Amino acid sequence: MPYGLPLAGLGGAGAAAGAGFPPLLLASLISALPGLLGGLFGGDPKAKQRRQVAALLTPEKLQALTNQFYQQAIASPAFSQAQGTIAAGANVAGNQLRANLGARGIGTSGSAAVLSSLVPSLVGSQMAGVRTAAHGTAQQQAQESIRRQIENLVGTGGPTRGQELFGAGLGTFGNVLKNYFASKNPELAKLFAG
Repeated sequence: MPYGLPLAGLGGAGAAAGAGFPPLLLASLISALPGLLGGLFGGDPKAKQRRQVAALLTPEKLQALTNQFYQQAIASPAFSQAQGTIAAGANVAGNQLRANLGARGIGTSGSAAVLSSLVPSLVGSQMAGVRTAAHGTAQQQAQESIRRQIENLVGTGGPTRGQELFGAGLGTFGNVLKNYFASKNPELAKLFAG
């Protein structure tokens, strides 16, 4: 009896251990057996889930979703309205600048030419800001979309619509049973009332 372990009652494992297999090796083989045989019976059910989650977490997936949401944003009426607002603001600013420079008698000077050329750069700067904001929002939407997909894969999201309906039906059925039993037994009616 090696290592002070009784071999009786272990069946084949006791015989294998008695036949010269080190107990630690035998225990390791037994613990690894389900994993080794799992491939024969459908494999690791979580492996597919891990591959799906890993595919969602790639930089390419995040970029593709970000681009999708960004394209939707710049094609939206809100983005067109922001562009129109910037253009209208630039027209107002340019007209006010020309009027103010003309009122001071420097409307045709070199200073007026330099100041007037700043209006388009302001428009470009504001448009870049709108596009940057749209991209930032798109990236947040992409991250949120990936998070929801992962929650759905691993089951950490909220209840499904079917689960909600089942719960509501169960609650209604419970009330029907409560009312039925309360009508049959006045003592139960007192319990349900309190």
